[in-house]
Parts: sequence; C-alpha cells; structure tokens
Amino acid sequence: MKNLILYLILFTSFTLATSTNTFIIKDKNGKVLKDKKLKHIKNIYFDDLIKEQNEILSQLKKLQQKKLKSGYYNKNTILKNAKKHLGEKYVWGGTKPNAFDCSGYTQYLYKKEGVALPRTAYEQSKVGKEVSRFELQKGDLLFFLTDKSRGIPVTHVGMYIGDDKFIHAASKRLGVIISSFSKSRYSKLFVKATRIIK
Repeated sequence: MKNLILYLILFTSFTLATSTNTFIIKDKNGKVLKDKKLKHIKNIYFDDLIKEQNEILSQLKKLQQKKLKSGYYNKNTILKNAKKHLGEKYVWGGTKPNAFDCSGYTQYLYKKEGVALPRTAYEQSKVGKEVSRFELQKGDLLFFLTDKSRGIPVTHVGMYIGDDKFIHAASKRLGVIISSFSKSRYSKLFVKATRIIK
C-alpha cells in the first residue's frame, strides 16, 4: 500500500467528564485504520496542586465562617470606607453617599461589612456591647444627646477612628467630618459607646 498515507492524531480531553484519550490512525481518505483508547496516567504533581488548592479554599471558607460567627472584622476596611465620604453633604433621613444623616452613615458603613444596624441613632445605641469612653477601639460607635427637645436619650451617632477622634455626618452645614472626642462640645454631650465589631 504505497499510496497509503498515515495520519497520526491524538485527541486529548481536558474535561473531568472523561478519563481517557483516543489514539487514531487514518488513511488519506479519512478512514479509520486503527483506534485505541488510552487511560490517563496519574500526574502526581498536578494532583498535589489540586489538593493544595482545595485545602486553601477549605481554610478560607472556615475563616469566613469563623469571622461571621465571632464578630471579628477588618477594621481597617471599615475605617477606609468611612474616610472616603469625608466632605459629603448631610441630608436628614439620608442613607446613601452624598446624602447621609448620622445614623444613615453608620448604618451604611456597617452594612458594607455585612453587619445590619437599626436605622436611627437611638435604636443603634441599643445593640452591641457597651464600653467605657476610656477603653474605646477603632470602629466603636459613639452616641450623643445633641437635641433634648426630641425627648429621647440619644440623637446623634459617630464612629471612633482612634487618636481621640471620631467620624460622623455632623450637620447640614458641616456634612461628614472628623471631630475630636474629648476636646470638642461632643465630650459633654456623650451618652455611651458600643462595640459592634471586634
């Protein structure tokens, strides 16, 4: 068979649906002369990579579940997000960027971290662990009585960012700002602090 030209084609499947390769020999007309199914040879290196990847994914899943159960969060993330809104305007009843009131602002920041807070400053003051003003940590919420005419014990909220400072949607005139805690009028208006995230 002088005119016979053999073509060697190796079809390789990379899907998980098959564990074999097919070895095929055809003549010049495309007629299959011989075919044989070959089983994959185990690749220890590849298998080790898959095993390592699965272990990493499993560990990440466990850490995420632990984080959600324990209340531990990345405080640097929430503080970074908070500072992105510096200078934005204050809008009574606002819950969105460039239109926050004080509790709408803290609710928004915590929601970004997967933590649900009530809508108003007074209601927010009822959740979390109460902490002393002398043991404040970044991310703690500070509550104040800025308007006694409303007849409720808490009317304003901000978030402590460290170094005796807190960030808050202060007023229509000032918008979102950073204020001193102990060296401003807010020190005398302070009611309580709570810790939502550890």
